[in-house]
Parts: sequence; C-alpha cells; structure tokens
Amino acid sequence: MALATVVLSATATRAELPPWVYGEQQRQAPVVVRLRVRQAERAGDEARVSGEVLRVWRQPPALSLQSGQTLRLRYSLPPRQGPSVLGPSSLPLPRVGEIVTAWLQALPGPGPMFAPAAGGRSFGPSLESVREP
Repeated sequence: MALATVVLSATATRAELPPWVYGEQQRQAPVVVRLRVRQAERAGDEARVSGEVLRVWRQPPALSLQSGQTLRLRYSLPPRQGPSVLGPSSLPLPRVGEIVTAWLQALPGPGPMFAPAAGGRSFGPSLESVREP
C-alpha cells in the first residue's frame, strides 16, 4: 500500500464554490438593486449596511422599492481567518460610497430589512449568465 504525502505551500490557498453555483443563487434572488453604500459597519460578527437605491431590476410584487429609497441590510460576517480557508466565498463589508449591484432577500420582522441572497457574490458583478457545465 503506497502512502501519499500532501504538501501545502505557504502561499494562500482557497477553494470555493464554482461560479455557476453563485450564478444560480443570483438568478434565484428575489431582489436585485443597484445600491450606493451610505453606511457600513461591523458590529462583532454582524454587518450592518444601509444604502440608497439607484435602480431596481427585480423585486417581488409585495415590495415597492424605488430609486432614492434607503435599504438596510444585516448579515453575519465570518470570523477573521487566515488566507487558507476552504469553503464558499465570504461576503465582504462594502465600503462607504461604493456603488454595487446587490442580490438580496427580505428578512421577516418589522421594517424593511434585507440580507444577501447569493452568498459571497451578493455584491458585485453578475454571474447570472453562468450555468452548470
């Protein structure tokens, strides 16, 4: 029986989900908006973000989002870890003033509150056209 030895280099190693998985999550997101980030803060392991809606591409009939409206987002941030983490891409905290496309879902409870709907690719470029090979 042969014994295999695996050597990991000291450089950053990252394995995450393939792009088509994020594309599927983006396609299934009930809300897609263009957002100008007005506030972004980390409170422990939670992100709190608010932003101005610049454009609405998709929303369920029950919502009436429109340009100029302020959206509030809340989501968990992963614990700070080194660069050699295996798993899905984590969602970063956006920068104040940044303009992002956001794939979101409404959270239950009082007041309009949203959460990312496409994991680590909930902000940024669209992967909606990427399909499973």
